[in-house]
Amino acid sequence: MSPSSPVARVTGATVIRGRTEVLRDLDLTLTSGELLTVVGPSGAGKSTLLSLLAGLIAPHRGTVHRPEDDGGSTRTVFQDPHLLPWRTVAENVRLGLEYRANGGSGLGHAKDSDAQVAELLTALGIQDLAARLPEELSGGQAQRVAIARAVAASPTLLLLDEPFSALDPLTRADTQHWLRRVHEQRGLTTVLVTHDLAEAARLGDRVAVLRTGGGITIFDASDGAAELESELLARFAEDVAAEDDVVTVPPRRTRREFLTIAGASALLALPVAAGALSRTEPAQAQGSDAAATAAPVKRDTLRIGYLPITDAAPLLLAHDTGEFERRGIDTPPPTLFRGWAPLIEALQAGSVDIVHLLMPTAMQLRYEAKVPVRVLAWNHVNGSAVTVAPDVDDIADLAGTTFAVPGWYSIHNVVFQQLLRDAGLTAVINQKPDAAAGTVQLVVLAPADMPAALGAGSVSGYIVAEPFCAVAEVQGVGRILRFTGDVWREHACCVTVVREDLLTETPDLAQRAADAVVAAQLGILSDRAGAARRLSEGDYLPQAPAAIEKVLVEHDDHGYVEAGAVRHPEWNQSRIGFQPYAYPSYTEELVKQLKLTEIDASKAWLDAVDPAAVHADLVAVDVNNRAIEASGGLDAFGATATRIEEVAP
Repeated sequence: MSPSSPVARVTGATVIRGRTEVLRDLDLTLTSGELLTVVGPSGAGKSTLLSLLAGLIAPHRGTVHRPEDDGGSTRTVFQDPHLLPWRTVAENVRLGLEYRANGGSGLGHAKDSDAQVAELLTALGIQDLAARLPEELSGGQAQRVAIARAVAASPTLLLLDEPFSALDPLTRADTQHWLRRVHEQRGLTTVLVTHDLAEAARLGDRVAVLRTGGGITIFDASDGAAELESELLARFAEDVAAEDDVVTVPPRRTRREFLTIAGASALLALPVAAGALSRTEPAQAQGSDAAATAAPVKRDTLRIGYLPITDAAPLLLAHDTGEFERRGIDTPPPTLFRGWAPLIEALQAGSVDIVHLLMPTAMQLRYEAKVPVRVLAWNHVNGSAVTVAPDVDDIADLAGTTFAVPGWYSIHNVVFQQLLRDAGLTAVINQKPDAAAGTVQLVVLAPADMPAALGAGSVSGYIVAEPFCAVAEVQGVGRILRFTGDVWREHACCVTVVREDLLTETPDLAQRAADAVVAAQLGILSDRAGAARRLSEGDYLPQAPAAIEKVLVEHDDHGYVEAGAVRHPEWNQSRIGFQPYAYPSYTEELVKQLKLTEIDASKAWLDAVDPAAVHADLVAVDVNNRAIEASGGLDAFGATATRIEEVAP
């Protein structure tokens, strides 16, 4: 990429919050290697701009071209450094490498990654902090470590949301100088949001001034910081005079009108106590003086994070149908994430509280990364497929090609490699595939990118959650080669995950949340067509309604049997099922299968994991069982208390 190449581009972007246009017809291009500072009055859209660049929200109008569209990556650092207190500085920075493994770049062997961390800390001038714990760091030191952790992931674009605002003036000035040196040394493209005009003028190659109501003016910093600061002060004076120039628009029906963004892209973060998420609301008036005399009603708030896949349906419909509300839980509009890595990071950052997550990833988080997460329930069973180019007739035809999985720690990767082994093929990573040698190269792609990659011929196929497999069918770019539920009968894919503190600090809230999700699953089973309609009309899933209906409602079992996508019709399975009971036998078998699966990261942590002991530790078993009983028991879901895992590639 040349120094002047665009890293990201925002074109005609308008973002609406409530009835206010926070950003209006905004145009901005970021070039490789530049440091852009962003200033503006409160409410002018600074954090909203970062959310657009981070991919956390989509504009109501206009387009955003992000590094991820070209195979790059974005990392965000916020005011709170969010360091894990039980890890040393070196171990915290190492997390940047660990989560690159989830995104496809790979962690490699522990010794190699430790050497990379040591090299990075030395290059950034903070090697003397390597063995310290976060509690032993000053504010400036902690923020440097947070930035180093983001830099470790080698991001194409680094976003900084007021990272120095809590520092004293001397520490702030020193850290600003350090940041500028790191930016130039590492060849970063950086966007820094700040309220400090002097900081913006001193650090930026260009300064973007946002004004209330959506305007933007870009200043070149080449004339010098002092002159630029004077210009910025003048610009702010104009903005204050024009404070009433706020455009309002008519209400718009959408479930994702404005998504929560605070901390959602932090690389990793401390778990936030669930009790801190509660809020008190006044009682509804029942008489002329009722509001003044009634005691406040305490309600709990949980924020939902999800990927736009049918795996998320129980969480989304528990919100949409009021199952959470009926149990005294407020759920703001769910936050949509483009890929698994940012969803994981948001959960850890405390910006979302309850998510659907790949079960193998939940294991990796708890047992390798030592991030305390727990599983409340299975979200669904089956719901994924091997989708290939129309000219691929058999798994053997994939030899010598590149194939996409959504993440290394996924049931998709596990099942696909089972199919490869059964066909006599070998999975390879970061290695050119060879048809004669029978190798298939695996790469990680975000689910949303898979149909386009298949249509363009850059991959021979992919294995992923619905409705992205149905999307390929509807668009005519691919066909179903095999349903994953036909390989591993009624396997779990995504599970409902929370941070462990939700269970320890507010167990009643955790139970009510699980009850709501399980009730929503039962509701889906009773009205699949209605569920598909709500997911489409509620603007939760952006795919064509025909694709969503194909997954939830229409399942031509006979046609798929003839085509070979279903080889076990006697299993009598739906394309996706909704069964919340977490089977211990599945958890145990999954650990065993992970040990046989190639992953672009060290699997040493799996050696210390006892397959038989994982279930009781990872799954909140009592919560799961009580939630199922509250919805009518296992019989209501056609399930039994035990089963034998059936895996038949």
